[in-house]
Amino acid sequence: MINTLLIPSLLIVPLLFGIFGFLFPKKATLLGLSFGAIFLTLTSALLYGVESNSIQAYYFGDFAPPLGIAFQALPFGSLILGLSALILFIVFLYAAQYLHHKKAALFYPLSAFLALGFVVIYLSRDIFNIYVGLEIVGLSAVGLSALEKSRKSIHSSLIYLFATLVASGFYLLGVAILYAKYSVLDIDTLGLLVQNDFTSLVAFGFMIVAFFIKTAIFPFSFWLPKAHGNALSPVSALLSALVIKTTFYLLYLFTTSLFSFATNISIVLGFFGVVAIFYGGVQALIAKDLKVLVAYSTISQVGYLLVVFALDHPYGYYGMVFVLLSHALAKSGLFLASGAMISHAKTKNINKMQGYASITPVAVFAIGLSSISLIGLPPSLGFVSKWYYLQSGLETSSWIFFGAILGGGILSALYLFKLLILLLQKPLEKEENLEKKEVQNFPKMFQWCAFSLSFFSVFLGFFSSFIIGFLG
Repeated sequence: MINTLLIPSLLIVPLLFGIFGFLFPKKATLLGLSFGAIFLTLTSALLYGVESNSIQAYYFGDFAPPLGIAFQALPFGSLILGLSALILFIVFLYAAQYLHHKKAALFYPLSAFLALGFVVIYLSRDIFNIYVGLEIVGLSAVGLSALEKSRKSIHSSLIYLFATLVASGFYLLGVAILYAKYSVLDIDTLGLLVQNDFTSLVAFGFMIVAFFIKTAIFPFSFWLPKAHGNALSPVSALLSALVIKTTFYLLYLFTTSLFSFATNISIVLGFFGVVAIFYGGVQALIAKDLKVLVAYSTISQVGYLLVVFALDHPYGYYGMVFVLLSHALAKSGLFLASGAMISHAKTKNINKMQGYASITPVAVFAIGLSSISLIGLPPSLGFVSKWYYLQSGLETSSWIFFGAILGGGILSALYLFKLLILLLQKPLEKEENLEKKEVQNFPKMFQWCAFSLSFFSVFLGFFSSFIIGFLG
């Protein structure tokens, strides 16, 4: 009975908490924290059910496809959903001290709707229903990015809104073409019907453009640096760690389930990844704004995800999964740690944060841990991901991608070590004169939330074999 109700509960709970959050704004923080704990519990139960093979597909209205809509908990999607719940809960704890009441009254309900969209995308097996999930995620993310209410934030949010609506239109056009040709929306059924012809490839092309825009894959990443850089820090963490992963997941799902015959396109996707790795890394290296640096780092790390399409080897798949996990944890930790330092320094200028290791030591330690994972140093998840990628590159003699992984790691080390060295230097004169009382009163929750996410990005590297076993 519990297993039967688990999937609908994952839809009903965020919907109810999102509605109640808007109806009772004074209780938004309490409702948000309660939702975060319940959602994490439900996704943990889902992961246990997938591991024990006790979760079955759920058909709404008891109508099986093609008449009905199926929701199914598969290992990869369930794993990302569980990770999303963990990051949401920790970001909620951070936001409880970071946000003022008026912003919290919007942040928590919008985040609940964001979680609802995640459930639809990761569990639904219907391509039109996935469109609904994309719209829920996109509009919620735009609303969250505008919470800062500054002129820059509103401007970047409008650009983000335009980008996400255009991308949704391209995706819907692809869905319409596939439905017109095959009269089916169920992914599993479509996988048996889709043919390698011009019409199907055109539909796939529209969907690829949609996923490129929403995932911020270069050169469609024009909206991301400003949207992530000007948003509130807990919002930036959610956008970078979770939102862009939804459309990469769909890109991988569609490429492998519906259009696996498009091998030439897969190679092209891999080369887009190589360009993104180096473009994002160079931009991060020259960035002067701390959050912009982290945002461009996201563009670079997304490039690693795309490399999987060019590596026809099981190790490539494992490498992609570990890149996704490590980036989500490390990047959310980086944004939260950056937010803690920015809240104290009252500036985003990296050069004005010299010596902050003595002022916000836990936040700087979190940045160090995230850097270990993003660079790919042992024993982190990032190291495991690069190890599997390099192994697959050797096995398939894909020397260009092998070199890109190594070169990208070196570039990541340059911009992250540049930041860390600055933070570890002697503080600026005005910072040295800060009263100890002011530093001691700085909220510790900011720093420890960031630390916990960064710590997981390293610590979970010890459990990589368990994760591989879960994926099957």
